[in-house]
Amino acid sequence: MKIIKLFLLLQSLFFYSLFANVNLSMNDKGTKGERFNFTIELIGENIDYFPDFSNIDGNIVQEISTNISTSFTNGKIVKAIKKTYSFEPTKSFLFPSLNFVIDGIEYITSEKNIIIENPSKTISSIFDLSINSEKNEFYVNENFILKVVFKYKKNMQIVDLSLDKPNFKDFWYKQIEESKSYEEGEYNVIELSFLLTPLNKDIKKIEPLSLNVQILDDSHKSFFSSTKVLKIYSNELNLNIKELPNNITLVGDFKIESSVDKQKVKVGEAVSYKLKIKGNGNIDDIPDIKLPLTDITIYENKPIIKTKISENEYVGEYEKTFLLISDRSFEIPALQLEYFDKNRKEVIKKNTNSFYIEILSNDTKETLLQKEIKIEKQNEDLTKQVVEISILKQRVLFFILGVVFCLLIISLYFYVINSKQKKEYKNSPLTKRVSSSKSKEELIKILAIYLKVDSKLDELILKLEKDEDFKSLKKEILKVLKNLKL
Repeated sequence: MKIIKLFLLLQSLFFYSLFANVNLSMNDKGTKGERFNFTIELIGENIDYFPDFSNIDGNIVQEISTNISTSFTNGKIVKAIKKTYSFEPTKSFLFPSLNFVIDGIEYITSEKNIIIENPSKTISSIFDLSINSEKNEFYVNENFILKVVFKYKKNMQIVDLSLDKPNFKDFWYKQIEESKSYEEGEYNVIELSFLLTPLNKDIKKIEPLSLNVQILDDSHKSFFSSTKVLKIYSNELNLNIKELPNNITLVGDFKIESSVDKQKVKVGEAVSYKLKIKGNGNIDDIPDIKLPLTDITIYENKPIIKTKISENEYVGEYEKTFLLISDRSFEIPALQLEYFDKNRKEVIKKNTNSFYIEILSNDTKETLLQKEIKIEKQNEDLTKQVVEISILKQRVLFFILGVVFCLLIISLYFYVINSKQKKEYKNSPLTKRVSSSKSKEELIKILAIYLKVDSKLDELILKLEKDEDFKSLKKEILKVLKNLKL
């Protein structure tokens, strides 16, 4: 059994070892869409010439690894160079003859035919990758959902999964972000979806998709676990793409509508015209619509297209705005949208409304201008009256404020004078002596020299001698002294 396995391995591997100094190894078959690798090993004291591998059969070749080692053999230093290259062929090709110069000797390899096969679906009881759609017949530009379903046994220890970038040639496509994961019997299932649009009628099929599965490798019985990568292929999907009727590019179901902000304007005033298209289908293919109008000024922005995927349908909205300026009345004609209804299988035509835009005449314009001038004059007169009233109010207010200010100044003056007099009176020697007296005898002695100065003061001094109330008389005497300024 081991001999048979070894024979099969040697049969699938093209290996040059004709020369002890040159080893060239590669498979004699490859798979379309996969990288094709080959390895060259050169051994010698001096490697004088190494060929250029930048291009093989029109394919760009990349060097992916280099290993250089040296050894001491029979008293000589021997160098070994091992390089691995990779490229992606799209068809079978002839691997060219190569020549090398080692230690002054030229070595030439033979050419080799390499067969590149189309990928075929992987048949396995552990894994399954498939692609499908609800139907296989579509029109050019008709959107449809392609489902990618990957199944694997529940007991498989998967480390990583990666779907190779699909080669949807001649399709517009977009991956739907939502993915599904569920169980189906003894399998786990992962489901992805793509929105596809065929771009021409020559499409016959969707090529198989490939998936890289990294799993734990139980064949290596070591303390540290290792992994290996398996490439799983799906089935191919045959399609029948039908051509649309002449001059039709839209497929789906759409609505079109238009509106203006006003229909009566003055000369030089702009009218805003807005166009909207909504629906499901290839809305991105709606062209930049123009208005069939002449002799008027048209300003327009670029159309704004918003799209999304809703309930497995590609839906969106197209919107464009125009500004129209004219010196005479004009009509915006109805616009027509043509599309192919895939359900009714016929061309549908839908129209917008037309709009008549009236440009007001010169007489009307003059009347409006006169009204505006009259209103402006009335506004000026009213403004003038308001200004005059405002000035009068300001003058009255300033006068009142001036009077109040003068009164405050006068009051402050008298307050200061009065305060000064009070201070002087309180600070006079006689007032201090009278205030500090403790008995009527002491007070009489103080006031005796002031007899005959004032009759009122004389009367109060006589009352002191008659033993009347000392404290009350003292207060009255202080008042009299204040008035007399003594």
